[in-house]
Amino acid sequence: MDIKEHAEEVWFIIMLILVATFFSWNVYYILTGKSFSLRYGLPCFSGLPEQAQKAVEYFNSHPPPAGQYSEVINGTLVVNLTAVQYKWIPSVIVANESEPVVIIINSPQVDTGFYLRLPNGLINVNDVPGIPSYVYFVTPNQPGNYTWRNAEYDGYASSYMTGTLEVVS
Repeated sequence: MDIKEHAEEVWFIIMLILVATFFSWNVYYILTGKSFSLRYGLPCFSGLPEQAQKAVEYFNSHPPPAGQYSEVINGTLVVNLTAVQYKWIPSVIVANESEPVVIIINSPQVDTGFYLRLPNGLINVNDVPGIPSYVYFVTPNQPGNYTWRNAEYDGYASSYMTGTLEVVS
């Protein structure tokens, strides 16, 4: 038996084993909750944990007064974040240490990205115009300022479209 005759089959089996290994590895990390970015599923309402869904429902049915974009509901900070012409409204979010946060991202005009790097993981969500995206995370247990950015190119000034998450003790 000549190895050259069966090289293609051997190579196919090796590649199949590698694909199965990496697929299993990713499934394990998602199911055990070790994959931070996919822990709660897609940026849809149904991907939020149950207590966050209840907080968002209350927030939507009892909106805060004009000029106020966030509210703490049953220990969860709910923030209504809107992307407008090269800026975020609000541009600063103040949260307590280890506080659950739900951000409702709205973009009425163009595709927008929300990119936030925290000590316990990375959040990167794209938002389609007219369809709200939901981000759920728990703030770090160390105070500090964390900058979020627009991860999509929306125009010449979109790279300056930033905001700040202030974590206070």
